[in-house]
Amino acid sequence: MSAASVIDRPPETDEPIPDKTRKARDPLWMRLAVIIGAVLIVVSGGGLITIKVLFSSAVSNVGQIDINPGTDNDSVVKGHALVGALNILLVGIDDGRVEGVDERKLEPTRADSIMILHVPASHDRGYLVSLPRDLWVKIPKYPKTGYGGGSGKLNQAYTAGFGDARGGGPGQAGGLDLLMRTIKDVTGITFNAAATVNFTGFTAAVKVLGGVTMYIDERVTSVHYGFYPDGSHCVPALFDGNGVAYPIKACKGRVFEKGTRRLTPEEALDYTRQREWMELGDGDYGRQRHQQQFIKALVQEAKAQGLTTNLPKALSFVKAVGGAVNMWTNNEELADWFLTLKDVAANNVTMIKTNAGKYNPAPVSGTSAEALSEQSKEMFQALRTGKIDDFLFLNSDWINRDS
Repeated sequence: MSAASVIDRPPETDEPIPDKTRKARDPLWMRLAVIIGAVLIVVSGGGLITIKVLFSSAVSNVGQIDINPGTDNDSVVKGHALVGALNILLVGIDDGRVEGVDERKLEPTRADSIMILHVPASHDRGYLVSLPRDLWVKIPKYPKTGYGGGSGKLNQAYTAGFGDARGGGPGQAGGLDLLMRTIKDVTGITFNAAATVNFTGFTAAVKVLGGVTMYIDERVTSVHYGFYPDGSHCVPALFDGNGVAYPIKACKGRVFEKGTRRLTPEEALDYTRQREWMELGDGDYGRQRHQQQFIKALVQEAKAQGLTTNLPKALSFVKAVGGAVNMWTNNEELADWFLTLKDVAANNVTMIKTNAGKYNPAPVSGTSAEALSEQSKEMFQALRTGKIDDFLFLNSDWINRDS
């Protein structure tokens, strides 16, 4: 049930939930999990079961993004798309997509979640790093949209590159292009491919699997879904235009108790959406941790159901989520990307916490912006130079454990 359906029940308190509450946007990060899940699920452990034929059919509805940046792309792309160490930008967006409506007629939105999947030259393992979307950065100028450059939060780079959808701006291609350039300037990371995923993909993926079993690492109370005393559904908090949440006392938020739980698609979405500071002690970093844990749980669920060896079911899964994915493949066939990543199985993807999973405020007054810690800068340097294992050996607390 949406907030609109209980709007006639006014907030029962005049006290807003603490200031660090961020604007509630539905949907949030979950589109992102789909592209990672699709890559890892179908290609890991699948042997040689006509994978290329499978993807020629199954991924036909995956949108192809042509960034085509020309000779000025040296700041984004390094080397060949399928050779050497690879960095893939994964962006979860609320693009407002409506079936039958052209993308250019929709308002652009900021990226909800931003992750880097780093695959070393051996192509047998991966490292997944979440970037704070509130990271305070310098965004380069972007003539394609007339953006003159400036400072802002990282997710604003996507919007600046997307341009005016109604006025013929570059859309997702521009959004990804400028976001990659911004991240490169901040971290030194160059990219070989990129993808965006929207809300539809998440719901389709988990519905095909019939739910997911996940370890809940802390007690969480939902601010998005709850129950009135009579058992009817309600929204435990209403959000004003500034993103401030007002609790509805009569509505008790759904509680996710610590421990291993079987989650329905709707429950999985709800749990991994939570980022409010009054529910998670580490706010958005807690959400990032839960997002990464969910990705592994999604892959493990798919493997348990035999998707890596069951061709019809794998085909059904990929077709279900493909329409929610748009990918820049760097002029390579999408099937070849999947084949290149086929050895990156779920059990050898290391989840890394930026800023060690702790809020690091940027020296910018009047904002909730964040900055990279000096140790985070060392981590990105280790990622660039192939020394990430050495960094993690000395900083094991930067690894996001499953439990």
